[in-house]
This record gives sequence, C-alpha cells and structure tokens, in this order.
Amino acid sequence: MRILDPKYECGRPEEIEQLQLERLQALIARLKRNVRRYRETLGDSRIESLADLSRLPVTTPEELADSFPYGMFALPLREVIRLHSAVGPKGRQLIIGNTQNDIKQWGRLVARQLVAAGVTANDVIQINLGNGSSGSFSGYALGAQTVEASVIAEDPFHIDYQLAMLRNYRPTVLVTTPTNAKEIAAQLDKRRIDPQSLYLRTVLLSRPVDELARHELQAGLFARVQCNFGIPVILDPGFCVQCEHGSFHVNEDHFLVEIRDGELLVTTLLREATPLLRYATRVCCQLKRTKCKCGRTTATIIPGQRLDRQVLVNEMPLYEEQIREVLSHTSIANHSVEIEFTDRHIVLTLAVSDRIFDDLIRTLETVRLEVESEFLSRLGVEAKVKLISPHRGTVATAQP
Repeated sequence: MRILDPKYECGRPEEIEQLQLERLQALIARLKRNVRRYRETLGDSRIESLADLSRLPVTTPEELADSFPYGMFALPLREVIRLHSAVGPKGRQLIIGNTQNDIKQWGRLVARQLVAAGVTANDVIQINLGNGSSGSFSGYALGAQTVEASVIAEDPFHIDYQLAMLRNYRPTVLVTTPTNAKEIAAQLDKRRIDPQSLYLRTVLLSRPVDELARHELQAGLFARVQCNFGIPVILDPGFCVQCEHGSFHVNEDHFLVEIRDGELLVTTLLREATPLLRYATRVCCQLKRTKCKCGRTTATIIPGQRLDRQVLVNEMPLYEEQIREVLSHTSIANHSVEIEFTDRHIVLTLAVSDRIFDDLIRTLETVRLEVESEFLSRLGVEAKVKLISPHRGTVATAQP
C-alpha cells in the first residue's frame, strides 16, 4: 500500500473532523489577530462545529488581488522566506508567501503524491514543466527531497534537450504537463525511438486528463501515468493525492473543502504566511466521502470546468484581458481583433483595409514579428496572426 502518512490519509473520519475543527478555531484566532481584512469581516464570529463554517465570509480572488502585494499576509515579511505568484481574475497578479514551516509542510504533502505514484529513494526524477511553473518545480523538488529521490535540477524547454536527458540521465520518473507529454510521445514515434529503450516507469502529469488521453500517453511512453490536481493560490502540487485507482484525495489535515453552488471553496488550516478562509477557487467540483479501495478515507474531489474565463494556452493560464493588454503595446492596438485560443497558440484575426495589401508580404511579416515578440516577452506564449480583408476574406496567415 503506497501511503506515506496513514494517520492522516487513512484516519477515521470523526478523528479528521475533530482535527479540522481544532485547526479551524486556531486559524480564525490568527486571522482576527493578524489580518485586518479578516478582523473586519469576522467580527465576533465563533466556531463550535464544522457546521458553523457556512456562516463565515468567503474570500474571493478579487479580494486577494485588491490586497496585492502583501495585504493578506498574516506575518511580517521578515518571517517569509519565499514568494510565489499566481494569475488572478482578468490576469491580475496574486502573491502567496511561505514561511520556513510552510515550505517544510509543502514538501511533505507533495511527497504523499510521489509515494502514491510509487516513487522511492531509488528513483531519478526529471521535471519538465516549462515557462511560468517555477513554483510547481519547487514543489516537486521539495517532495522528491522528502522521499530522498534524485532530481535533475534542470527544466529544459526544447524537446531535443528533453529527449537527450531522458536517454542520457536515465530518469525513471517524469513530471510534466499533458501537452509536453504528448509532444514527447509524438517525437519518440517520429524519430523511431522505442520508448522501452528509456528507463521511464512513471509519468506524473501536472493536471488531470481524461481516461482516453491517459491510456494513449501510457502506450506512447510505455509508463504508468498519474495526474495532479492543484490550485496555485492554495497549493500546486500538494493539494490532492491521486491514488492508483484514479481518485483525487484531498489532504484534509491541511485543507478544509466545501462546495457552494457547485464551486470549490478551500480553507488553508495550517498555512502561516498567507492563510485563506473559504477561498473561492472558481473551479466547479464534486466531493465524495466514501472509503477508497486504496485505503484512504479523506474526501475525494472530482474536478470540473472553470467558472471564470481562464483558458490554458501551452499550459499557461490566461485571460482575454491579458491578451488585450499585450495588444495595446502593438501597432494593431486600435484595430478590431478577434481572439481565439488553441492548445498551443493564441490566434489573432485582424480585419484591415484593402490598401494594406498593396505590399502584403512585407506588412504581414512586420505585423507577425511585432506581435510574436510582444506575446513571447510579456506572456511567454506564441501567437498566430491572420489578416482578413473586409471584401476578400482570409488573405494570409502569419506562422510563428
């Protein structure tokens, strides 16, 4: 049975609830004492049982963004040793702080996921998460350190370097995004590299995929595939553990979860630097509370769709407002632009007057280079530009 902390992962429900109540009461006392926003909204609120949780205020992403950078911190900066950022509503930046103890706890929670995936001290872990994922990289590295596995301390972006590392460093575990895992499998097939010639036995994906995609990746990489479900503002990775039966088990000794109108709300019970009470995740979820075949008794979460307008482009979370902001720094800022999203790119369709097409090739290349540069430098994603004549339809597409 691959369970790191059976006391908390397999504890009796009534014991976990009592632990959560005690930690919730201590959390509320800390929030009233150290965070002005909570002191004002909580007033004289008292918690006698977990049933009282619904009477407490909800913390929204907008409130967290409004408090940028340190308005929601419960400790002075001198006690915060690491800062992580996340993308908030409409692309606004959110800041999460971590104390030394927060970091230690994070490593332990990620270790639970690694152990559930079969990782041991004998494994070598390659982490390929790409741009904007330094926080997640740190989390997996902390978890690997906890289980005493070896970590390749590089995150190569180019697929050639990733394949070279898979062959030369001989990692047995790959932590990566679904998009990157699919690309690796495709390149192995294209280059006629037998996946069985690699040493991989486990692939841990940064987010959930459906069963069909998981089985295709298992066949293409010849390795067992498990997934992570995390919420960057709460913890990602480390919020959940996916067991061998595919269920996502919440680490309930650290997080109190509830569903309100289909939305997942999370309370961080032990976080010191940036504790959050009933944080609205903007993710639609279901919760189940039945003992799993794996032996875990904690709540099982079934992730659904996002309730805001966030999309993933090459695994980067983005909002349309961010796209408009980047466009405002280009020469097409005052033009009407239609925005589409694919798994890999942002597609921008621009309607322009006929006179521009007198020198179409030069114009298209100039626009392409300018827009591509702005999106790569500001958001770290690629953009494709389509120019459309009002009378001629699509004339050409600029390929990055």
